[in-house]
Amino acid sequence: MIRTHPLNAEPAMSKLRLLQASSAADKAWMREVVSVFGARDAGLARLQDRANGEPGSRLRELYDLYVTTRDAFLSAR
Repeated sequence: MIRTHPLNAEPAMSKLRLLQASSAADKAWMREVVSVFGARDAGLARLQDRANGEPGSRLRELYDLYVTTRDAFLSAR
């Protein structure tokens, strides 16, 4: 049986695929964090929410993608 999303007829993403998407988004975001804050300050910037970026920035775009994919993974059954 193929599970489908309740709002459309497309098969629901598997928990593994959601994890892979979340991991890829996290890595892309953190590469950008390192490029903006430097390797030394990247981890601290992430923990202090400075790594979220300004609205409209590439950093914010990647952060939003990470949050979206992370939340999809966490809410999957």
